[in-house]
Amino acid sequence: MHNATSRLARRFALLALLVAAPASGVGCIAPTDGSDDVDEAGEEVGGDDITDGAEDVESSEAAVSGGTVLQATASSCSTTSVKKLSQQIIDEVRCMNPNAYVLVPKKSNITFGSAAFRYMEKPARDKLVAALEANPGKQMTVNSMLRTVAQQYMLYRWYQTGRCGIGLAAKPGSSNHESGLAIDINQYSSWKSALNSRGFNWLGSSDPVHFDYAGSGAVSYKSLGVKAFQRLWNRNHTSDKIDADGAWGPQTEARMKKAPANGFTKGATCNATLLGPSFPGDEIDAEETSELEDSADFGASAEIERAHVEEPVLLDPEPIDAALVEQLALESEGEVCSDHALEAVEHGEHAH
Repeated sequence: MHNATSRLARRFALLALLVAAPASGVGCIAPTDGSDDVDEAGEEVGGDDITDGAEDVESSEAAVSGGTVLQATASSCSTTSVKKLSQQIIDEVRCMNPNAYVLVPKKSNITFGSAAFRYMEKPARDKLVAALEANPGKQMTVNSMLRTVAQQYMLYRWYQTGRCGIGLAAKPGSSNHESGLAIDINQYSSWKSALNSRGFNWLGSSDPVHFDYAGSGAVSYKSLGVKAFQRLWNRNHTSDKIDADGAWGPQTEARMKKAPANGFTKGATCNATLLGPSFPGDEIDAEETSELEDSADFGASAEIERAHVEEPVLLDPEPIDAALVEQLALESEGEVCSDHALEAVEHGEHAH
């Protein structure tokens, strides 16, 4: 009798698990213990279903708090899960080259989405500000601006594993968003003329919200974010250093997976005036910072760090050729399926 009762209890328990299993797989929230996500070699071996609901996406940040980037990638569909690590990468780049990523000041006619980092290359920032100041009565809503290599890794990993609705994504270190040249805005049609006349290229219907700055002074910084992450890793892992060469490869990818989503213990170490907020939600007085950035002291404060950075290659300030336009369009198609789709999901909007 006891054995029969035990078997019956086990059957009921199994039935309960089978009933509960589909619910646990719905959405972008996955178990955070890593049991279904990583094999002995550290590669993902499983995936989850996706959802268009906003609740799971917005609750994902708490679900991955304190975990690794790989765990964040497996348990959320929002790049805000690596916001603290991303800010450290931005800070490190600014220590290496203050003109690479500079703060975009707050203006009455520009609004930034919660996932947007307010940084661009200085020439692009200056032209964007000029467009805003020339059109004070026109509103601009920015959904995406600078994207870090950690965020790009998440998008690329979701694409590789078929998660979170990512149909195509650029490899880390190869997106224009990582270079601080790209901007995605809601009111693209009303801003096309003002931005095009100031060096921004609109990529057309393949990615209507996306503009790339290709005007005077535009520089390719795509590898700089990779190098910044490599330097941060080495600073915090003196017995497990990797080449800080700015090249995305297996060694860098392996360390990105193990990196803390909430940031390293040791972050950027240059002049504090170059560094961003320490925690999500912290605000910087962008106007004060902009004045500081334009001063001679700002540029001099990072000269020691800049000595370790290779001289960047200037982009051609002339209109880009057809081949490059096609290449950018291919990149942007992946981004339509990545951050643009995620932003729409996070705000409960239709993803295009």
